[in-house]
Amino acid sequence: MLKLITYPAAFGAPSASPFGVKAMCFLKMAGAEWEMSSNADPRKTPKGKLPLLVDGDMKISDSEDIRAYLEQKFSVDFDEGLSPEQRATSRAVIRMCDEHLYFALVCDRWLNDANWEVVRAEFFGMIPKLVRGFVTKKIRQQVRRSMHAQGMGRHSVEERLVRADLDMSAIMALVGDKPFLFGDVPTAADASAVPMLAAMAGSPTETRLSKRINNDAPLMAYLDRVNKALYP
Repeated sequence: MLKLITYPAAFGAPSASPFGVKAMCFLKMAGAEWEMSSNADPRKTPKGKLPLLVDGDMKISDSEDIRAYLEQKFSVDFDEGLSPEQRATSRAVIRMCDEHLYFALVCDRWLNDANWEVVRAEFFGMIPKLVRGFVTKKIRQQVRRSMHAQGMGRHSVEERLVRADLDMSAIMALVGDKPFLFGDVPTAADASAVPMLAAMAGSPTETRLSKRINNDAPLMAYLDRVNKALYP
């Protein structure tokens, strides 16, 4: 049986990582039998990241590589029925979520002081209290430097909200009056966008970003539809 190794459930999601939830959606779309193994430490994985899909001796890191592996293994196409133009749009939406919205989420979780207190307790509660403060302070500093180097951390909270809002508006413009991004059936883009947006909406404490999503009824309805269709 396939085994998906990813971060444990947190903040109302089946995994703290939207990429882990994305991989779960792909597994469901493929009709695979699988089990989950929770792991909060990715350092010993092949690429030092989670999720990781294990299939016998095969180890597949990264949610997009997991997608490609599942499509090949089960002879399925998560974008079946899409035109070449729609497939191109799907790819762009996925990249927007994975490489832009994700960093807005990281900043919201790790750089917001109120959120950080909850995140630290949720993610690092297993660290002995004697050293927890020192260790988590160092980790947070690393994340802050990483977000500054990536670029999202250089923006103010308001600037990050504006950028994320433009992405969310683009997603909802594509949804329009359809159930899903490209019609009546969810595709890979839905499986990528919704875990990211749901993670933002499920912020440990209310932030301007989580409020923006939770107060958007059409967006929340879309998240609910994908959740019911694809979540494990």
